[in-house]
Amino acid sequence: MAINYTIYPEQHYVHVIGTGVQTMSEMIAAVDAVAEDPAFYPDYSVLFDLCRGDYTAELQDGDDFVTALKRRMPDFQNKFALVVPQYLHVLAKLYSVLAAVGGFDRMRCFLNLDDARAWCGLQE
Repeated sequence: MAINYTIYPEQHYVHVIGTGVQTMSEMIAAVDAVAEDPAFYPDYSVLFDLCRGDYTAELQDGDDFVTALKRRMPDFQNKFALVVPQYLHVLAKLYSVLAAVGGFDRMRCFLNLDDARAWCGLQE
């Protein structure tokens, strides 16, 4: 469905929000759009929020995810928080491990936005 983002330059972060059913290619396209936005800088944190979204993994998604992160590593130098509903938590943790194995060790997954914001050092 829809993935939108808002860049908050004063706080040095971007909040990506996915609603409805998402595919890995749509999520990768959203990450690419953020990286290519002239208002985004590599030192900004990312909150990728799928709490109101849904996702069913396809077989190749893990490989696609790691390939996309490797390609975008220079663009995302700060913390990258995945915020997911409970039923996606195990999958998000798996993707975080795949990212770390692939060299992108700045990703962590959370079940609520407040914990993700705190980990990223963002104030309310």
